Amino acid sequence: MKLPSGQQRVLKAVAEMVQEGLSPTAHDLTRLLGLRPQTLRQHLEALERKGLLRLHPAGHGRPTHLELTPEGLLVAGTAIPLVGRIPAGPLEESLEEAEGLLALPGRPGLFALVVEGDSMAEYLLEGDVVVVERGPRPRRGEVAAVLHQGRTTLKYVYLEGDEVVLRPHNPAYPTLRLPAGEVEVQGVFRFLLRGREALEVLKILRRL
Repeated sequence: MKLPSGQQRVLKAVAEMVQEGLSPTAHDLTRLLGLRPQTLRQHLEALERKGLLRLHPAGHGRPTHLELTPEGLLVAGTAIPLVGRIPAGPLEESLEEAEGLLALPGRPGLFALVVEGDSMAEYLLEGDVVVVERGPRPRRGEVAAVLHQGRTTLKYVYLEGDEVVLRPHNPAYPTLRLPAGEVEVQGVFRFLLRGREALEVLKILRRL
């Protein structure tokens, strides 16, 4: 989402305060950014209308508290969406419902998936969270999330002419050879977070 510079500056300031564990108020931003209260109010109301921010007035003479929405966290680049699960085994139905947000620095195109299955073991284990990037073409042998006939899998990808070869890490699983026109690369593997249970303990996973 493209924002005017003033709104972008305000959203960034709110996000930075949230990352520091603070509960930002309109009064805090007035002092921090050196804006007139009326100007700041216009920016905040515009961000609220766009669904990026919630304003919580505390009554006359008291500061208005500010809350980033999930969309606001994403636009501010302070979160990565966890969009579902991906089998690292036989091709299975992909779940595309967003489950939450990873409170990690993000950028457009990044999204996270929970690994299911063991075809990529010992490299990727069931319950791991992988962050992939939508858009780039995978280099030969890179791990990627690929879609084929409505089903998604996570494999090493080799583009060979008019075919795509999908290879597992676990030798107990077969290599798949599919027509290139029937395969869509959904995202290229970027990094791994080991174990969803650890994420919940560390409170990295934020529910939507």
